[in-house]
Amino acid sequence: MAYITIAKLSERLGATLYARLTDRVNGTTASADVAQQIVNEAEAEADSYLARRYRTPVSLADHPELAHVLEARVLDLAEWIAWKSTPFVSDPPQRISRLQVDALRWFEDVARGRLTLPAASPPHSRTAEDEGPRYAASPRAFTAGELDGL
Repeated sequence: MAYITIAKLSERLGATLYARLTDRVNGTTASADVAQQIVNEAEAEADSYLARRYRTPVSLADHPELAHVLEARVLDLAEWIAWKSTPFVSDPPQRISRLQVDALRWFEDVARGRLTLPAASPPHSRTAEDEGPRYAASPRAFTAGELDGL
């Protein structure tokens, strides 16, 4: 399930800026295909962080209370990607770069468990264990006493 749509991205940017950032030829006509690529990239980046703790994509049908918070953070990423990938701008504005840094920090905090998603019930966790690597040694075949004199 999608966290954002191209319509949400267009609404966030406004018609003129949306056309400028999605048209790769002359910056005047909006491209739904380019916008969908931007949305897909932003959602994939979000899922790369969320997947460390939750099964992705997080189901907004099961957790509609997460729709607004995930939409806001993923739109932050999508806006930055749109600015960064356009051939008509060399660097995104400072405000857009700050949105991207803050969004990635938020996703990192969720991934590390410092923040939990504000859900009425926790989203499904991943199937793998989260505790990190484990090591178990087998009993020694020979002890120091048994090897004395060798």
